[in-house]
Amino acid sequence: MKIDDVRVTRLVMPLKKPIADSTHVLKKIEWIVVEILTDEGITGNSYMLTFDYGTELLKGIVETELKKEIIGKDPQYINKVWETVWNRTEYIGQFGVAAWGIAAIDIALWDLLGKSLGCPVYKLLGAYTDEVPIYGSGGWLSYSTDELLEEASRYLKRGFKAVKMKVGSPDQKRDVERVKEVRRCVGDDVRLMVDANQAWTPDEAISFGRRVQDLDIFWFEEPIAKDDIAGYARIAASLEIPLATGEREYSLGAFRELMEQKGATIIQPDALRIGGITPWMKLAHLAETFHLRVASHFYKEIDIHVLASVRNGLFLEFFPWLDDLLINPLEIVNGIAKVPQRPGLGVEFKPEAIREYAAD
Repeated sequence: MKIDDVRVTRLVMPLKKPIADSTHVLKKIEWIVVEILTDEGITGNSYMLTFDYGTELLKGIVETELKKEIIGKDPQYINKVWETVWNRTEYIGQFGVAAWGIAAIDIALWDLLGKSLGCPVYKLLGAYTDEVPIYGSGGWLSYSTDELLEEASRYLKRGFKAVKMKVGSPDQKRDVERVKEVRRCVGDDVRLMVDANQAWTPDEAISFGRRVQDLDIFWFEEPIAKDDIAGYARIAASLEIPLATGEREYSLGAFRELMEQKGATIIQPDALRIGGITPWMKLAHLAETFHLRVASHFYKEIDIHVLASVRNGLFLEFFPWLDDLLINPLEIVNGIAKVPQRPGLGVEFKPEAIREYAAD
């Protein structure tokens, strides 16, 4: 089998109402769909998510830099292709935009391999389970208290057993009150996570953590800048709330340092920033050697396969944005996501969705 072509399609989906966390205001969602075509008629799919940040760069790294490197290659040699595109980006830097492009190709190759063998990806990786706990994410800072509680209630009605909300306001008192309101709404039996999106200094994070520590917070996510590993270690030593971080990290080496410095209890790789499924698996196994759990960041249709193939998988993150665009959205029952049994990743975009939202 040989790679014949690589197609990249940009989709743009406006949000009905802008949403915001402590660092970004989001007005639209953009998907960059990557398809790898072969001479045997099998196509592997992946996608990237952005919110009008670097869209043309993300699209271009695949189309102009990486595509030409993999045409004619055997797509079954995933590690070899990964090395090829990794080496291609050495001069310009292998993190940032380059990592997204490398990941998009890697993920599409795993999808393609599963389709060629008639097997779901998680079984190729070494299946551990057929289902993964999932939590409802959102709780945006731009929400009113009523909107915040309405979203949490919707998750409860769907059977979710865990929800996450945003914190990181300039006024910590507002954040504390909102966390109390959500805890009252969901009750004591639902896990509640908070995410500051790197808003604070270590002192501010410690102050906030102590003010909500009695509310049974399951994890405190990204309280400070991602590269302040010493700060994470200090916060972890000062609070009883487990720390979670990693979604903005590109380097396995940085994750190793974070683990060595005991800066986090829960490791959260982003499948696109870490370079795809291939390095995601390496990171999960590395975390296991430190007796740490891994949780996903956003890409639930991809991440369910890796979380279902490791012993230390914890939670899958849920956003509803992609569901209406897919032929077979992820099946979720009572807070548990079922791993798709279709060959590959099981991610297929509706042709009508491609036509409706295509931007190019």
